[in-house]
Amino acid sequence: MPQKTLDDALRNQLLAALPDSEREKILPALEYVDLENGEVLWEAEEKQDHIYFPTTALICLLYDSEAGVSVEVGITGRQGLVGVSTFMTEAAMATRAVTYREGGAYRMKASAVKSEFAECGDFQDICMCFTQTLIAQISQTAICNRLHSVEHKLCRFLLYVHDHHQSNVLHLTHEQIAQALGVRRETVSVAAASLQSNKVIKYARGRIRVPDRKKLED
Repeated sequence: MPQKTLDDALRNQLLAALPDSEREKILPALEYVDLENGEVLWEAEEKQDHIYFPTTALICLLYDSEAGVSVEVGITGRQGLVGVSTFMTEAAMATRAVTYREGGAYRMKASAVKSEFAECGDFQDICMCFTQTLIAQISQTAICNRLHSVEHKLCRFLLYVHDHHQSNVLHLTHEQIAQALGVRRETVSVAAASLQSNKVIKYARGRIRVPDRKKLED
């Protein structure tokens, strides 16, 4: 990876957390990519050839049921990586990874990941720490999907996205949210209207504004 892109790569918190010596080792294996909104990084049964370290992109992990319903099980942005099964071969945590906000990411070939991971160094520690965090997020999401109302599910989803956007304006359509929550688009519209009437959010076509995060948390 060219030196001029180092500062940009460090926008990803995992890459930034690596010691300088470890980061220097993997820099040549990192490739910058622009991810488009709605781009599918991988699907079920496909071999995952890369892991992705998002910098400005936001990626949603989806699980597709046999009934054809897609449900969000995790969201990853600049704080993490996508593709843990490249170094944990039995970890089928999701069946699809889809870009929910276009932006940049750095990808690394699975062969390079496995080689670096096998050395049991700081790279492995960082990857495993993130995996534990992802498992906790997936568990929390599963509980929310089982016990909470659609309005509460929507609040949780928007909070996750807000964490990664670093902006009070979220570029999401009701269709995208419906796919993530595993509900109908009309159901999302009703829940969003309720939140807007309570001045928790403001929305227009493809744009959701969070004027007061505390209200959304409450």
